[in-house]
Amino acid sequence: MSLEEATRLADSLWYRHTDSTVIAVVQDASDKEVLMVGSMNREAVIKTLTTGLLHLYSLSRKRLWMKGETSGHIHEVVEVRVDCDNDALIVKVRPHGPTCHTGNRSCFYRTAEEVVQGKT
Repeated sequence: MSLEEATRLADSLWYRHTDSTVIAVVQDASDKEVLMVGSMNREAVIKTLTTGLLHLYSLSRKRLWMKGETSGHIHEVVEVRVDCDNDALIVKVRPHGPTCHTGNRSCFYRTAEEVVQGKT
């Protein structure tokens, strides 16, 4: 997407969440599995749309980061969908390696029962 188009989309979003972000649900484009949920500020949205690689805003580190910048497990963006309130995105990706910092394919690898039982 061009910088002009990306900026237009980014300016239309409602950054109402922590640190002026929108929610980003990251989904595998091939099998639709939810891989992770993150936050995107305006800069992360524009970088994602113009580079074709997933960029997020780290709420803990207070900075922009590209998924895979240290691990090499980048996420190629296939499609971005905007919800009806303009405050959340679904980012469909082609992951290159595991998504979770634990080495799991998805950050959602535990059931509620496993967490309650103390299993990790």
